[in-house]
Amino acid sequence: MARYTGPEHRIWRRLGVESAPPWVRVRRETPPGQHGSGRIRGGKQSEHAKQLIEKQKLRRFYGVLEKQFRRYVAKASRLQGVTGHNLIRLLETRLDATVYRLGFASSLRAARQLVSHGHIEVNGRRCNIPSRAIELRDRISVREKSRSLKAIRDALEMRGNVLPPYLALDPARMVGEMIAVPERSEIEINVNERLVVEFYARRNVRA
Repeated sequence: MARYTGPEHRIWRRLGVESAPPWVRVRRETPPGQHGSGRIRGGKQSEHAKQLIEKQKLRRFYGVLEKQFRRYVAKASRLQGVTGHNLIRLLETRLDATVYRLGFASSLRAARQLVSHGHIEVNGRRCNIPSRAIELRDRISVREKSRSLKAIRDALEMRGNVLPPYLALDPARMVGEMIAVPERSEIEINVNERLVVEFYARRNVRA
């Protein structure tokens, strides 16, 4: 399955504008299509439909393909604790998500491109793998020759001093660090992860 590269606002009009990421500007709240204004998103839905929508919200937010997403679900189910919380934490500690949360990019898609194009270092070494798992005390930085990029400087200026409590940032040096393990309550995403876990439990997803 190819990664979707079209306009994100169409996806979130279909899934629900109330869950759209902060970088997506949705001008219309109705679902897309010729008859979108006549459809009621909040109408009666089966439990399966609700689970599917929540799964799509979470997968689309982080830009993860279905096969990889299933692996995250399987891994989350093996960890101690609440499976849904584990799943959110695994996704949130990807390198591209961390780059976005630090303010080096204006969106997760832009963060993924920064990583893929070699502009980001982890613990002083260049890393071009967006899915790399970031661990406690890992240091994430913009490569020295990339610090003058307008896109990065604009993103940092737009983000200001807003940081999740599990990250620290030296904006002048463009160096961030994961200083704590993210808690579910600290991760800003409007999704019911319990329904996501139930969706895959019905399909007996295993590692």
